[in-house]
Amino acid sequence: MARRRRSRQTVERNSTRRGLFIIENLMMLDFQALVQCVGRIAQNYDREAWYERAMDLHISVEALRVLDGVEPPVPYPYYFCTPEILAQHPELAVYYRNVAMVSQKVMDDMGLTTVAYEAGQIPPPDSALDLARHFNAIVSALVVAGQITPQRHLEMAYANLGDSFGGSWCDEIGRFADDPAKQQ
Repeated sequence: MARRRRSRQTVERNSTRRGLFIIENLMMLDFQALVQCVGRIAQNYDREAWYERAMDLHISVEALRVLDGVEPPVPYPYYFCTPEILAQHPELAVYYRNVAMVSQKVMDDMGLTTVAYEAGQIPPPDSALDLARHFNAIVSALVVAGQITPQRHLEMAYANLGDSFGGSWCDEIGRFADDPAKQQ
């Protein structure tokens, strides 16, 4: 019985630490501010212009039609970006990367690192175009294949963030296990 109680206490303590770790990372990221910025962009966009640029931006016209068919229709900037959006708001690279459900590590492995842009550095025009095309191609496939709702972009982004934070938590556990002073 005492062993079971200790195990339960350990699980509760570790769950609390993990939860606090995730909350702290969400707060540092200030993802809500990014979502609000995308919301402001989505209030004023030209649907026809997005259709005209779709091919160049690697956005599937079928995906745009899916967003149009949702009730209420979903604004395109919730899912897709342009190089101009990334140049004006480079920090939104983290939002669009997460909607595309891609990790920073994968982006780095492809030679399309987003770390500096996520920190606010303005990407060169060719990099902004490459990133927009990459994110849009992935998101197009997800939109066409998935059951899209007015809030699905947030679910996609938060699911990817959770996956990333989970990996970071595992790294943290490893550091914690290596440092006896932290175990107290």
